[in-house]
Amino acid sequence: MISQSIGLYFQSYQEHYKGLIKLGIPVILAQLGQVTVGVIDNMMIGHVGTQELAAASFANTIFWLVIVFGTGFSYAITPLVGKARGNFEMNQVGAWFKSSMWAVLSMGIFLSILIFVISLFMDKMGQAEDVIIPGREYLWIISFSIIPMMMFMGYKQFCEGLANTKVAMNIVLIANLVNVIFNYILINGKLGLPALGLNGAGYGTLISRIFMAIAFFLVFRKGKSFKSYGEIIAKAEFAIKDFMKIWKMGVPIGAQLVMEASAFMLSTIMMGWISVAGLAAHQVVLSISTISFMVYLGIASSTTIRVSSLLGENKIEEMKQAGWAAIHLVILMVIIIGLGFLLFRNQLPTLFSEDPLVIALAAQFIVVMLIYQLFDGLQIVFGSILRGMSDVNIPTIYTFIAYFLVSLPTGYLCAFTLGLGEVGIWWGLPVGLGTASVLFMFRFIRLTRIKLAKTRSLD
Repeated sequence: MISQSIGLYFQSYQEHYKGLIKLGIPVILAQLGQVTVGVIDNMMIGHVGTQELAAASFANTIFWLVIVFGTGFSYAITPLVGKARGNFEMNQVGAWFKSSMWAVLSMGIFLSILIFVISLFMDKMGQAEDVIIPGREYLWIISFSIIPMMMFMGYKQFCEGLANTKVAMNIVLIANLVNVIFNYILINGKLGLPALGLNGAGYGTLISRIFMAIAFFLVFRKGKSFKSYGEIIAKAEFAIKDFMKIWKMGVPIGAQLVMEASAFMLSTIMMGWISVAGLAAHQVVLSISTISFMVYLGIASSTTIRVSSLLGENKIEEMKQAGWAAIHLVILMVIIIGLGFLLFRNQLPTLFSEDPLVIALAAQFIVVMLIYQLFDGLQIVFGSILRGMSDVNIPTIYTFIAYFLVSLPTGYLCAFTLGLGEVGIWWGLPVGLGTASVLFMFRFIRLTRIKLAKTRSLD
């Protein structure tokens, strides 16, 4: 009887599971592909040396803190386009495209300047000098990829608002191949070129991201599936209010993501206070966990698409079901992926480093990572649901509380006050992520009740 009731419960979500999976698989593959660029860099750099891997860890942490803000900023595009599409406001869809591209370009320029300024203060962050010097040079190289990366994200998020998730996937997968080829040539000095080591990985990443932006531009201009939208966009007019709307929504979303990234960045800095091996192991496990995070982020992105479209159609009950269906899917994925990480926790670090101490520390970090993965998946999906509902300001406050008032103090307390060392820093992460997921969940429940009450009062 109980099993039958459970079966009927999940069966009522079946249509949403299918819709989310159909949208989500290409997004997951695209997100995994994007992150794989960094993972491949770390694997290749790790075999150059532990010092180089530590330098890349430090530089990439700073870079991703900045680019995560830009990525979050671009997430504002999808719900706006999705809602207009759900309302069949095609002229507005065209207007959103023009405003979106100017918005991501302006943000790309701003972030490029910001990262250069931050690089000047790398020697003030308590890291070893032999990590700072190569790390700064590597950071300067990859900073040139910010503008093309933002342009790519503009196209990607606009297309996701149209429920087209396959184009970005294909471009990213090809870009990964480009990255691997140029990494191999430039790191090792093939085809008569000098061996550039760490910097070679930076140039390989830069080339692959320029390719991504150019490829999406060409596909959007020449692709048959975008022909009708090209005509709509040509007729649409740029509106400063739309441009400002993207900035108004994008900045809080970017702030949410950057606060979460800051917890990881500051954890990385604290790890550097303890040992270089700990810093290298930290980067190894972050690389591994980022792969699973992108699976959850793919589910989250498809949820934003579906929620915003249903909201545009004023189907609030279906929107609510879509949100909970996404939570079911992410919990299932956490269980499957977590078991894989647990079984291979001693083998996975060997892909990145040959240093026994780095491998041993990374295996310890992976055990903690299994705990925070659940809360990580929940908070990213609940956050994406709220973005699909254009709710960004209150979640930003919740994010600040979770990471700056809960996560970082807990990590510091465990590592330095309780004497748990490197692994203690990692214990702050599941506490902060759990706090965020609970706060986001109650916000979703409250907003859904309000919208359902308004809908019923109009009937």
